[in-house]
Amino acid sequence: MSEKGDFPGLSWRNILYAILVYVGVALIFTALGLLLAPQTAQVGGTRPEETIPGHLAELAVFGLLLGLGSTVIYGIKGLPLAFLTTVLTVALDIDHLPAYLGYAETIRPAHSLVFAIAAMAITAITIKELDIELVVASSFMAHMAVDTGLFAPFSPITFGYVELGPYRLLFAAGAVVCALAAGVVLRIRTVANRSGGPSLVA
Repeated sequence: MSEKGDFPGLSWRNILYAILVYVGVALIFTALGLLLAPQTAQVGGTRPEETIPGHLAELAVFGLLLGLGSTVIYGIKGLPLAFLTTVLTVALDIDHLPAYLGYAETIRPAHSLVFAIAAMAITAITIKELDIELVVASSFMAHMAVDTGLFAPFSPITFGYVELGPYRLLFAAGAVVCALAAGVVLRIRTVANRSGGPSLVA
């Protein structure tokens, strides 16, 4: 049930909690990368400072467009999903924090399929709203679709690096599908809540 002041089917508390979960798991994966990766994998660097604002803007715009896609499916009151998708799409880059603080680290330690699974699992267990889980998946894939270069798909289990290029279109397609699915699920859940029927949960 939504709380007073929330949009039907959406809770701002859960939106903010999803952000905390996502950022928290990303920081844990960053720490695991520092602790578990061999020295040969501690080669992560930073972007040239002048390119950072443009890159963050690209991430934010793609995330916003995906969130608006969810809103188109659900309706204008689904705008909190657009906010969530935008924030999460950008937030994954928090795993670059050690490099910006001057420490050697692995390349994109939270840009990992293992991270995506962990973030979705914790969201499913704690929030239990499928639309938010789909936004988590969409945001992760959106970030990966915008990025270029290397990533370790199974970090922190293994730190073998592969090139993102061949997978960017696949990530982009997955991001779009999950964003639209989030809007559909939220619409179904909201209708079920209003009618007193069973709602869609993870």
